[in-house]
Amino acid sequence: MAEIKDFNRNQYLLKGGKENKGKEKEHDSEKKSMDNMLARHRQVRLYSVLSVLALAAVVVVGSYINYKNKVYINYEVIQQNAWVRASESKSFDLGGTLFTYSNDGMNCTDLKGKTIWNQTYEMQNPEIRTCGKTVAVGDYNGRRIYVADTQGVIGTVETTMPLRDFSVSANGIVAAVLDDSPVTSIYLYNAATGEAFADFKTRMSNSGYPIAIDIASDGSLVAVSYIKVEKGKMVSNIGFYNFSSVGQNYTDNFVSGYVYPEAVIPIVHFMGNDTVFAAADNRRMFFRGRQKPESLSETMISEEVQSVFCDEDHVGLVFFNTAAETAYRVEIYDINGRKVSEIPFDMEYKEIIFDASGVIIYNENECLIYDWGEKLKYHGIFEERVLCFIPGRNISKHTLVTEEAIQTIQLH
Repeated sequence: MAEIKDFNRNQYLLKGGKENKGKEKEHDSEKKSMDNMLARHRQVRLYSVLSVLALAAVVVVGSYINYKNKVYINYEVIQQNAWVRASESKSFDLGGTLFTYSNDGMNCTDLKGKTIWNQTYEMQNPEIRTCGKTVAVGDYNGRRIYVADTQGVIGTVETTMPLRDFSVSANGIVAAVLDDSPVTSIYLYNAATGEAFADFKTRMSNSGYPIAIDIASDGSLVAVSYIKVEKGKMVSNIGFYNFSSVGQNYTDNFVSGYVYPEAVIPIVHFMGNDTVFAAADNRRMFFRGRQKPESLSETMISEEVQSVFCDEDHVGLVFFNTAAETAYRVEIYDINGRKVSEIPFDMEYKEIIFDASGVIIYNENECLIYDWGEKLKYHGIFEERVLCFIPGRNISKHTLVTEEAIQTIQLH
């Protein structure tokens, strides 16, 4: 009986095993079907996402192409604020604010015409030097320099000798050329305290007479252009002076210098802290070095430079364009001395501005705007006489300063 029971039990197990296998096959089939459905669903979702991304890419590319090809033909004033200025005063953009100066004083206003600060003085012929948002005002042959930024007056420098030239750093350090015949002295002042903390002297028989000076944005380096006569010929020198701890190891802080026979160098300009541009009557030069500047490039020029416009990132040289149909052309170089753009134009100009969105050329009556691909984006006539053009955040929105108002304009 035990054997029969075992036999029946085995039969039962075999029968149950077959049923379980069938159910497993059915379960596997359903699972495969479900997996296939999920896979198809994932594919559909993937294709949908890819389609959306492709469509977005098409829209973006189309918008970019439309933006690059768009040309503006007019403008409208979308905001206007009244503004009162002193007669015979001059105004310019100072770090996104409006700086105005005259023989009687200077002031800074925001772009809604509200006065931020005001300073009075008396000068015969005030001259301006800027670095970023910092400005210095001095009078040739005077003995006082006022230094300010967009927030307020930083301080005043009193000199003991007549002022011949000066420059200012972003942090308020003033380099001043003072006449002490037959010696010319160059002093460095901290505008916040008004005190001199360094100086060096030059003689015509040695370096020559300084005709241009500039200071790095952090006040640590000074570049001076000298001129003198040797054997009946003009010779120019560019000297670099380091007033950090490195320069203390050199006589008079003089760390490097270059000689240029038969050249006059009226422009030296710091582009930040470690790059210097210099323009002579027959060449352009770039120097590089945070501690001891060295010559980066030197290129001879056969044409006469009409104007030079600089900022921290670009230098523009304006030439007569006699061989072409336009009156002028501006060649634009970056901090490495590479030419990045050349724009011919046929308009008398007051100023050329290098903005992130493009190149702006304007006078009191009209304006040209090019993108960095040299494409003309706008050429228009101003509705009123414009004293100052302040670029906006994009190529189509800017600020115009007229005789009586500050206008925000939108190109269209």
